[in-house]
Amino acid sequence: MNLRITGVLLLALLGALGARAEPVSRREVLAAIAVLEKDITSPEVPPAAEMVTRYGRESDEVLLIVGPATLPWVQMDAPAAEARARILLMAVYFAGDIKSQLQQGRPADDPYAGWQAVIRAYRQFHRKQPDLVIPEVEELIKKDRAGTLKQEAEDVLKQQKEDQRQERARNMI
Repeated sequence: MNLRITGVLLLALLGALGARAEPVSRREVLAAIAVLEKDITSPEVPPAAEMVTRYGRESDEVLLIVGPATLPWVQMDAPAAEARARILLMAVYFAGDIKSQLQQGRPADDPYAGWQAVIRAYRQFHRKQPDLVIPEVEELIKKDRAGTLKQEAEDVLKQQKEDQRQERARNMI
């Protein structure tokens, strides 16, 4: 799964209408990230999620490499009761990753920051929807508590680099 596909999926599931012609600015994306961080259950979240997703897809200031290893909770066959939460958590992942890159001043994927943002948002969901359980996020929480989540993020980054190297090699043939 790549960012373009997941971004389109996010927009479709959130019901976003008509993208703006002008690019999302750094100031706008930081404001949208603040909305996602404040209260993931707010009615302001869907347009903020769309803005964050567009920025991640369009901006040269950030690099997001996504797939099953970084977004394990994103599933096409998720139960309807969980689908919206899973998609919003994807936008939160983008927000955490983007915010980290903007703070560092360089486009370097940061799955750990994305996962940390997802864990915080998931806890917000739990306060309002205690019955919501997303096993893949629960697993991230377990790894975080065990102190192994940061290493897993580093391993994912290493695998991404290796996959990119192999892809370049295949393209040279």
